[in-house]
Amino acid sequence: MRILRGKWQGRAIPFPEGAPTRPLTEKAREALFNILSHRWRIEGSRVIDLFAGTGAVGLEFLSRGATHAIFVEKDYRAAQALRQLLRDWEAPAELHQVDVISFLRCSPTEADFIFAGPPFRYWKKKDLLTLIFQNRWLRSGGCLILEHPTYEDYNEYPGFWRSERYVASTLSFFIGL
Repeated sequence: MRILRGKWQGRAIPFPEGAPTRPLTEKAREALFNILSHRWRIEGSRVIDLFAGTGAVGLEFLSRGATHAIFVEKDYRAAQALRQLLRDWEAPAELHQVDVISFLRCSPTEADFIFAGPPFRYWKKKDLLTLIFQNRWLRSGGCLILEHPTYEDYNEYPGFWRSERYVASTLSFFIGL
C-alpha cells in the first residue's frame, strides 16, 4: 500500500502484522479523492481519520495538502506503527489511541473532512454519525465519509449526499449541516 498523489506520492505505508485493520484499497482511495476534489478544496483543510488503522486515508489527505490530521485508532499495534510513521514523515498530525465513541464524546475539534472506516461488524455506526453531527465535529459544508458494507444503507440520514460502491464496501458521503 502506498500514497497515491501529492508530496508523499509513492511512499509505502507499512501494514502492521497482526493488527486488525482493513485498509481502504488504493482503487477506492483514488475514487474517493476524485469525488472530493470535484466539490471541495483539500489544500489547507483539517481532517479526522476515525478507525485509522494504517492511516492511509488521513495520510493521503496530508500528502494532498491538508494542514492537519487527527488519527483515532484503538488497537495498540496499529497505533504504534502509525505513531512511528507520523514521526518519521514529520506529519502535522496527532494520534489518539482510544475508542472512537469515547473520542467523539470529548470536546470537538471541527474538521473539514472526517473519514470513518469502522470494522464491518461494528454495530454503532448510527451512534457514530449522531455524535459527529450533534457535537459539531464536522464544519458546515464539510464532508463526512463513512465506509460500510454494501448491505447497509444510510441515505435517509440527515446530510446524506451520495454513496459509491467499491467491491464489498460502500462509501457514503454526508455534508455538514
